[in-house]
Amino acid sequence: MSRPELLFPVFADLETLAGIGPKSAKALDAIGLRAPRDLLFVLPHTGIDRHLRDTIQGADFPTVLTTCVTVGAHRKAARAYRVTAEDAELTFQIVFFHARGDYLKKLLPEGERRIVSGKVELFDGVPQMVHPEHVLPEDELDDLPKFEPVYPLTAGVTQKTMWRATRSALERLPDCPEWINNELHAQRAGRRLARQCDMLMRPKPLATLRPLRLRVCDWHMTSYWLTS
Repeated sequence: MSRPELLFPVFADLETLAGIGPKSAKALDAIGLRAPRDLLFVLPHTGIDRHLRDTIQGADFPTVLTTCVTVGAHRKAARAYRVTAEDAELTFQIVFFHARGDYLKKLLPEGERRIVSGKVELFDGVPQMVHPEHVLPEDELDDLPKFEPVYPLTAGVTQKTMWRATRSALERLPDCPEWINNELHAQRAGRRLARQCDMLMRPKPLATLRPLRLRVCDWHMTSYWLTS
């Protein structure tokens, strides 16, 4: 029995996905990920809450926080490069090690507003965010997922690469007909596979992951063309 044509896109080469080049494709191939369909079943094992908050004041450090800051003075010391940042209520430090000053001045221009997201902890009683994972202008806030999925990785592949590749793979997944029975389909929230996969890649609370995983497992076990 031949594979339906509507599934051809999910069996294309990995390098056709956004963010995947020859090196990344080789690294993923080493762990058995050889086509876009394989990425659809690599589910996030946890997530990071990156909801925007007005201030880091009152947070239980250490923790990952996202806030909008006015960028202050840059100061390069012997071991660290420090940037003063001020949110709605608190002034704190953004810290980089082994960083280039010219790059950081473009990333965090003094006097401008930026969204920063990363782990904040106390050092000598002063809050500091070391190497924030995200720094972006205010008008690009929508590009930052409010709940960022965390994927299992392998050498040569970053979270950002996996995020882009899985989103690209999802765009290729057609709205396939259901073939699990109606009762089980209703128990799994009654959503089509494409919608369930999309929700898994962009989950909200961690508690939502389990029923979504069960739904995709049902589809995985009862399908033939997508898994053969």
